[in-house]
Formats: sequence, C-alpha cells, structure tokens
Amino acid sequence: MKIALVGNQNSGKTTLFNLLTGTNQKIGNWPGVTIERKIGKIKELNDDLVDLPGIYSLSPYTVEEEVSRKFVLEEKPDLIINIVDATSIERSLYLTTQLMELDTKVIIVLNMADRLEKKGIHIDTEKLSREIGTDVVSISALKGTGIDNLREVIRRNKKTYVKSKEIFKSDIENEILKIRNEFKVNRFEAIKILENDKLYQKYQIAIVKNIRQKLEETYKMDIEEIIANFRYEYIVEIKNKSTKIKEVKESMSDKLDKIFLNKFIAFPIFIVIMFLVYYLSVGVVGSFTVDWVAENVEKFSSSVEKGLINIGASDWSTSLVVDGIIAGVGAVLGFVPQLIILFLCISILETTGYMSRVTFLLDKLFKRFGLSGETLVPFIVGLRMQCPCNNGNKNNKR
Repeated sequence: MKIALVGNQNSGKTTLFNLLTGTNQKIGNWPGVTIERKIGKIKELNDDLVDLPGIYSLSPYTVEEEVSRKFVLEEKPDLIINIVDATSIERSLYLTTQLMELDTKVIIVLNMADRLEKKGIHIDTEKLSREIGTDVVSISALKGTGIDNLREVIRRNKKTYVKSKEIFKSDIENEILKIRNEFKVNRFEAIKILENDKLYQKYQIAIVKNIRQKLEETYKMDIEEIIANFRYEYIVEIKNKSTKIKEVKESMSDKLDKIFLNKFIAFPIFIVIMFLVYYLSVGVVGSFTVDWVAENVEKFSSSVEKGLINIGASDWSTSLVVDGIIAGVGAVLGFVPQLIILFLCISILETTGYMSRVTFLLDKLFKRFGLSGETLVPFIVGLRMQCPCNNGNKNNKR
C-alpha cells in the first residue's frame, strides 16, 4: 500500500515521518528537481510512506506544489495522511479541502493540539471528523503521543472510502457537476478546469469558458478568488462548529497577533515593517557599510595601481586589473553587506513567526497575479536588488 504524507511547511511533517518509519528510510531527489525525496516503511504495517514537500495548496505556484500535485495525481497513492497544524487550523485546512476532492482516502492528523489546550482551546475531533467526512486523529509529533492510535486508523482506512463534500453554493456545484459529466473527471480536476489551470488547458472549450464567465459576472470577481473565498468560508464554519474556547488569560503572543494580523491594520503594519527593514539595510547601517567597503576597495586599488606602475606594467594591463577586475569586484562587494543585513532582518521576522503569517495574509493578493504567498521573500529581495548598483556606481567612480 502506498501512502502519501502531505502538509504545510513547519507542520511537524518530517517529525511524524520519522516516528512512523524509524530508520527504515530511503533518501533521494524528485525527478528533475533538487528537492529531497524521502520514502520509508511504516513500522508494524509495512506500508510505503512518501514524505511530500511542504506545501500550502495544490495549485502549482511553486516547485514544491508541482512535485506534490504530480505525485498525488499521477502516482495515485492509496491513502493520504494530511498533517495539520492545530494552532493555525484555518490556514492548514485550505490544503485539506483540496485533498478531499481527489477521490482518495484521507486521514487528517491534528498535530500540536496539546498547545491549544494551554490556550484554553479544545478541538472536538469527532465533530470535525463528521463535518469534513473522514477520520481525524489528534497527536503531538514532538512528544510522540497519539502515534499508536494513528497506526490503528491507518490500518482501518485500508478498507474505507472517502467521498468529498460539496462546500460551494449550489450554482457553483451545479457547474462543477456539468464539467465532471462532460469530461468524466473527478471533483478536483473539474474545479481546476473551471479555474483555467495550466495543466488542464486542453479542456478549455466553449462550454467551460461560458460557465467561468457566468460565475465571474455573478460574483463580480475572478474565478480563483471565488473558489478560494468559499473554501475559507467553509473552513471557518467547520472550525466554529468543532472548536470550544474557554476563558483564559491572553498570552502576549495572542495580543500581538490581534494587532499584527488585524484585517484592517495588518497591511499598513507590514508596509511600516518593510520600510524599517529597507531603511536599516540600505540607509543607516547599509550606507555606512557601503562607504566603508568602497573606501577600502579604493585604497586597495590605489596600492595595486602603484605597484603595477613600479614594476613597469603596461597601461592596458594596469587598466584591466585596476579599472576592470578590482573596480568590478568592488562594485559587487559594495552591496553585499546590505544584503547580509536584509537577510538577517528577514530571518528574525521568520523566527518570530511574523513572515509565515504575512505569507498567509498575502496569499489571496498574490494569487491574482499567478503567484503564491510563499514568493514574498524573493519579492522583497528582488526589490532590494533593483537599486544596489546605484550605490556601487556612486562609490566606485574614479
């Protein structure tokens, strides 16, 4: 039996993989990419377990998402274990709603549920199971609790079948059914055809285009945004039905989350934080490091030039070394300290958990441009790379 382990990044997926397989693992790369591929045998069950790259959705915006989607669609695992970070269940269940549409058996594993108890939050796994329509198991991968129960559920799920639920409004569901009947595809593929996914371009005939146009005119938004909005509405609904919150004293982290993730001020705060990051890396500290590097490169260049003249080097060779090699390398070195400071600031934001939350907030916005929220860091670095040469040119003019 082939089992796929799927989940968001930092959800405890690798820890769970190690707990289930022990040392019985094979490590390699996925074909055509440098992403690590891990396969192991589940202890006591002897089933193959494949650890897929950490992803947030099955939309192919990143290499990891392309690898994971290709595996579940083409290699068709017999069972999918979807590990969910219980502390950020709204974000994690977005991927779950897509996995449930694959007509493949799915087990949902709630990891880190013990952390919620400390916050006075209790997730009723039985209610959640009824709402989603499949088995839900609560574990703590870090503490190793709930693993034996998970193995038993895996054993039981070899004989069960999971049917995906209808989570959209009736008019959208009717159109999805039309597409399924027209092309004889499963629910996931029908939705991707409707979304004009790049892997399903051969299905983009008049009937599909008309359906898409009708829905976009009805809801006054792009089809991907329509689908995403209804997924989140469904997630919020099942979360409210299956979650109980006790009156507990708010932690400092919760208080900060209410400020930094507030739907009205989250983006202004993000802009201010990014301004401070750029100001620090390019302005206060950055300009000092650029000037310092440029000054020392200039001193070194002058020393080399004098040395070459003293030994009787020709004008062209002196110019090649001084104006070509040293000036060229110096121009690059001029902004390396700025990039170091920029990456240091980003790593601090990632360590505090702020970047992952902002990634989630920006995911909807980025998807309008065919991108994922995970492209935020390359986007930030890319913006910075638009201007370093100006500093280098300014400080390296002879």
